[in-house]
Amino acid sequence: MSFVGSYNHSLDAKKRVFIPAKFREELGEEFYITRKFDTYLSIYTEDDWNIYLEKIEKLPESIGAEIQDFILGGAQKCTLDNSGRIIIEDRLLRHAMINKNVVFVGAGKQIRVWAEELWCEREEKRDFEKMRQTLAEYGL
Repeated sequence: MSFVGSYNHSLDAKKRVFIPAKFREELGEEFYITRKFDTYLSIYTEDDWNIYLEKIEKLPESIGAEIQDFILGGAQKCTLDNSGRIIIEDRLLRHAMINKNVVFVGAGKQIRVWAEELWCEREEKRDFEKMRQTLAEYGL
């Protein structure tokens, strides 16, 4: 399974947002959304969340506690309503600076959730030469 593509949606007045139809079936009945170190959110299937969680829990306590507090403490377990929407908690919306328009970006094992303005800004500033060099270094 691999999430690909990008889709635009908007929060409604109750802070609900449609999960793109192309992603819903792969996500399953329950999935997780959390904050990351950049200004976006990540959505994981329950299986991929458990794999991610196992890796985080292997970190030494001296460095792992702060990471666990940030990622796991900021996480939200989600289920879709009958219309295919979720409510994103305020703390997650604030972290990702999402006010209204959202872009869901397929990123392999996760879906990244960006405020539309930040996503557009990121797209405009892409360093294609740096990406080419990185891919070449890894034989891609």
